Amino acid sequence: MMPMQLEIVSRTDVGLKRTHNEDKLAVYPDAGLVLLADGMGGYNAGEIASQLVIDTISAQLLPILNVKGKTVGSKEIVSAVKMSNLAIFDAVERDAELNGMGTTIVLALFLEKHIVLAHVGDSRLYRFRNGKLNLLTSDHSMIQELMDQGMFTTEIEAIDAGVPPSVLTRGLGVEPEVEVDVKEDKVKNDDIYLLCSDGLSGMIPDEAIGSVLGSLTDDLSGAADLLLKLALENGGKDNISLILARTFVKQ
Repeated sequence: MMPMQLEIVSRTDVGLKRTHNEDKLAVYPDAGLVLLADGMGGYNAGEIASQLVIDTISAQLLPILNVKGKTVGSKEIVSAVKMSNLAIFDAVERDAELNGMGTTIVLALFLEKHIVLAHVGDSRLYRFRNGKLNLLTSDHSMIQELMDQGMFTTEIEAIDAGVPPSVLTRGLGVEPEVEVDVKEDKVKNDDIYLLCSDGLSGMIPDEAIGSVLGSLTDDLSGAADLLLKLALENGGKDNISLILARTFVKQ
């Protein structure tokens, strides 16, 4: 199955509060694969974990995607993510100083007329279609869990009540076995997909993200620049990373 035609731009920035960037991303337009990871851990371990996960998943999927006639679906993606999780544990076993490192992952594989998306953690994937922004992932976080239980109706309400905003309930490198959320989404022509770390989604409300994509629909690079600028202006408390992908689908 051939990947669809895509226009892709990406941005990453250390932000205003951190000394180094633990976010890592990779874009493979010819294979239709994009990945973003937000690392966590002491010293430089977070960036080691995020890069290790990006490299492991890429090494598992690209050889299949680059072979004509071969297909990749949910099964192969989940397997690759789980293998990247074990790679973190192997790295810690070799170097005890890396103990406690981990990362999120969000990825999308664009096929002919649909995408397969997968994630672990609180990095997000949005779809902008016909002027409307939809969040396609659900954060694996304490705040989201409490919202799912009906204790709060919004993230802001939970944060105002004292719930810490960045506590994950699921991540890579946390347990040897990890549950990967994976699903498919039917793609239409001129959809825009946004993958981002919480350094972006935590600094800009969804309404503002939708407004930027709506006002700069025909300028993907300009939209990426403006989203990064707004995240920095709103505090830039974390590393900020994003990937924007516009789809071109034959009707």
